Amino acid sequence: MAEFQLDEIRVFENYSLEKMGDGHVLLTTDVTEHSLNYYGNAHGGYLFTLCDQVSGLVAISTGYEAVTLQSNINYLKAGHLGDRLTVEGKCLHNGRTTKIVQVSIHNQKQEQLATASFTMFVTGERKQDEK
Repeated sequence: MAEFQLDEIRVFENYSLEKMGDGHVLLTTDVTEHSLNYYGNAHGGYLFTLCDQVSGLVAISTGYEAVTLQSNINYLKAGHLGDRLTVEGKCLHNGRTTKIVQVSIHNQKQEQLATASFTMFVTGERKQDEK
């Protein structure tokens, strides 16, 4: 078998948290060389990680800590080097023990690259001094 090397994927090299509050999070970031797959497109794991992190921030914005219980993602279009991505998460169900969060990723042309759904399990109230 030919020698093969897995490349490191970096997700949070650059980002800006544009909005976070009341079950709504908006984050922007640029696709860098470290977020590409072998075909030169934004790696699916990179896109999923963005969605998962935003989903957690959505839960935090409701005043609670939560972990991912279940998730589903649909990749709709490829992201490319230099694309400016907008990742938006909204809490669709703000329950006592679970939260349902919908996350979408769009590029600078407003083309939707991915859509994801997360069921978040509430682990407790968020304390003000937690990071």
